[in-house]
Amino acid sequence: MFVKDNKIDTCKHYFYDRLKGQFSSLALQQMWKTLICNRYNWDNAQFLLNQQVSLSESDLLYVRDFVKRLQAHEPFQYILGKTNFYGLSIFCNSDALIPRPETEELIGWIRKCNLKPLSILDIGTGTGCIALALKSIFPCASVNACDLSEKALSLAKKNAENLKLPVEFKKVNVLTRNFDKKKYDLIVSNPPYVMRSEVKEIAPNVKDFEPHLALFVEDDDPLIFYKKIADYALKSLNPDGLLFFETHHKFHIELQNEMIERGYINIELRKDLQGQDRFLKAQIP
Repeated sequence: MFVKDNKIDTCKHYFYDRLKGQFSSLALQQMWKTLICNRYNWDNAQFLLNQQVSLSESDLLYVRDFVKRLQAHEPFQYILGKTNFYGLSIFCNSDALIPRPETEELIGWIRKCNLKPLSILDIGTGTGCIALALKSIFPCASVNACDLSEKALSLAKKNAENLKLPVEFKKVNVLTRNFDKKKYDLIVSNPPYVMRSEVKEIAPNVKDFEPHLALFVEDDDPLIFYKKIADYALKSLNPDGLLFFETHHKFHIELQNEMIERGYINIELRKDLQGQDRFLKAQIP
């Protein structure tokens, strides 16, 4: 036994004590609640009412394994095997980046633009979270999504099937431009944008577990994906079509200038809730 008794409340103290050096009290509170609710399939009310429930031996081992993996910096979402994104339950593993709250902000911005797109493309889809969220918002739209990684595409297809949201997925290498010739009303992308030289600044739970293919770009051309996508969108967006990017705060203005050079109009930059330069919207002329 690694706790004095097997009550949920007692196990919570074990969880907090082992991990308090790594995470804030708020993060621990959220993780513990999510862990227990997921294990028992409880809602918020059941979680509050069942603090004196006794864990089985297998449940105790589950908690201990969770703690050990968190201590080794494995992301909570990978251990759990899923995360919530814009009201959707998204399966996730090390084959794709974990969907971020900032990307939910991007989806929220698109939604508030009062668009009525009939065709949407998500470039660099990963788990499929952006494409699936947009399909849930715009059910009448035809949604396509692409990625270079076969493993990421397999995960995205699994999410689409689980959520019963039809999205067409395709393997595409953005840098070689083997896109289809379809036309779209809306193109969205959250491409790789972290420079290789920044790897030492990246937290261990990110750099040691999340796929580098989806994270990093070479230092000599950090906007390479944005420029390729912007060039493609000029030819592939319908009249008045919109392009949305999630961006690196260090290159926000440089990217804006690249869009201006290409003739994009109505360019708008936005910060995320943390005050970081994060998003760009542009319209084709």
